[in-house]
Amino acid sequence: MTDQVTSIEQSKRLIELGVPVEKASMVWHTMPAVIGRSKLRIAEEEHVGWMCRNFPGQYAPAFTVADLLGLLPPKISCQDPSDGNFRMRRYMGENGIEWVVDYDRFIANDVSIINALVETIILLVSTKHELNL
Repeated sequence: MTDQVTSIEQSKRLIELGVPVEKASMVWHTMPAVIGRSKLRIAEEEHVGWMCRNFPGQYAPAFTVADLLGLLPPKISCQDPSDGNFRMRRYMGENGIEWVVDYDRFIANDVSIINALVETIILLVSTKHELNL
């Protein structure tokens, strides 16, 4: 399951970009430093933000594939009205099967679906496109 959610670092980056904590449907529960590991937990949607705000040292949001897909707009505005449509596909690349997300004008790809989606969100925000928040 951990390969289907954002890492703590990716989650922090998304929050820095303006993605609300409440958009995450899971949380990472970080264990004490002695144990030195994190455990993934499902949390009720209304509790994710509260947990992360009130216990930032213990909880971090974990955005799922579904959470990330829900943030992506179906189309972005480009000069040509036929451009900017969202597409996602898999193909056999140099590093094995890769996920490709594109909006005609730019592409994000990675062997990890989470990495490809996070990169797409970073590209959208950096080019001043709006997310579905």
